[in-house]
Amino acid sequence: MMPIAPGRSTVAMISTTINGLITSFDKTAEQLLGYRSEEVLGKHSPVLFHDVKELTRHAEFLSSGIGIPIQGDFNAIVAQARLVHPSEGEWTYVHRNGERIPVRLSVTALPDGAGAIAGFLLAAQDLRDHRHTEELLQRQATLLDLANDAILVRDLDHDTIMYWNQGAARLYGWSSEEAVGVYIHDFLRTVFPKPLEEVRKEFLATGFWQGELVHTTRQGRTITVSSRWTLLHDSKNVPTGSLELNTDITERKRAEEALKAAHEELERHVRERTADLVDANERLKVLSGRLIEIQELERRAIARDLHDEIGQALTAMKLNMRELQDLPVGTSVESHIADSLEILDQVLQHVRSLALDLRPSLLDELGLVPALRWYAARQAERAGWQLEFCADGITMRPSADVEITCFRLTQEALTNVARHAQAERIDVRLEMKNHELALIIRDDGIGFDPYEVRSGARAGMTIGLSGMEERVRLVGGQIIIQSTPGLGTEVRATFTVPPRPDETKTRQHD
Repeated sequence: MMPIAPGRSTVAMISTTINGLITSFDKTAEQLLGYRSEEVLGKHSPVLFHDVKELTRHAEFLSSGIGIPIQGDFNAIVAQARLVHPSEGEWTYVHRNGERIPVRLSVTALPDGAGAIAGFLLAAQDLRDHRHTEELLQRQATLLDLANDAILVRDLDHDTIMYWNQGAARLYGWSSEEAVGVYIHDFLRTVFPKPLEEVRKEFLATGFWQGELVHTTRQGRTITVSSRWTLLHDSKNVPTGSLELNTDITERKRAEEALKAAHEELERHVRERTADLVDANERLKVLSGRLIEIQELERRAIARDLHDEIGQALTAMKLNMRELQDLPVGTSVESHIADSLEILDQVLQHVRSLALDLRPSLLDELGLVPALRWYAARQAERAGWQLEFCADGITMRPSADVEITCFRLTQEALTNVARHAQAERIDVRLEMKNHELALIIRDDGIGFDPYEVRSGARAGMTIGLSGMEERVRLVGGQIIIQSTPGLGTEVRATFTVPPRPDETKTRQHD
């Protein structure tokens, strides 16, 4: 016969004589223990179903308790019932197939007609389902304690803590003994996202609530938790409490806030950069238009020079040649030749001057310092300025791009001085320090308002400053233009000059 399946609470009824022989064995006992009644009636004692070692331990325990030795295994079962009061305890029954079954055994003495004990009634309740439930609850409680999250149960009416797992103890710093029974919201100094009454109303209406709470730990640290509440009910479905699960999200919130701040900072930089790009595009449009205009003006100037100066000179030479051609043989031609040679000298001088203005050969052949010294001296002579030129620490030539940028910057600056500054003195300096080349051009002229001039550049009226700035930026340099009305102007441009290869090798060896 198979054992009764666990999951049902059953009570097996067995009666015996005063000496222990079984006199009745009901169907539940048959199912519980695997024996048929005809196999045990009048033949066996309930000792058959007991664990022998357990009987021995029980007999020894009773003997020490009442001071009278217990004789026989059956007496270990019924000794207390012999004292004319029912006994109850937990025992282990052994099924016919060897399965061990926990039971709660009640033993009652059965009197005869004269009031003496005639036998015993044994009621054995199967505890397997009960033990299974207890073990399940114990495992669940253990799992709750192992959880990293804080899990707690609180009374619904008073919000006092009824259960506090190890996760809550780890998170908040208070043990279960310290937390149970206290009012939770004062205990944790809870800060709600909205009034508590609104939260409670929503919770009772839906049976669930989720949100972020701010709590304070035992150490005084403020933390943010993601809190989930579930409404608990009793057997009659009456709400009695709340199961609360709290997850520490403090670091995540800090990371989110840091990310938000970084995003806002990035957005600000993007807006600023976009505004700079828009402004640069506008300036580039103005600059491009003005460059085209200036190219046309320069072409007209070159064409005018070619026509007015060189063209007229060549025409005069042509007329001289014709006169020579028409002169009678033997006529003196020295004066005509001398006049033609003088005209040729003027043409050559003008062509040379025009070529030097376009790009001085000195810059390619000798470098930046001689070219700037020659150009500044030439302009000072033309304009009547007192010139001071200085080139300190220039021991190497910068790149060709930097050289031409410095030359064109000087051309533009001195042209502006000649046109607008009414200066008497100019100072042109080249300085090299720590692989940084600086070009400084100062004058003692009338100066100007830089804001006004830049506004004019944005309006397309002038490109002097913008053109100089763009030219310097294109080669990776920086430029500062300072001017005050009545106090003159200073243009300072700086460029990074990489070290020479031999200098780099020397540093590596050092």
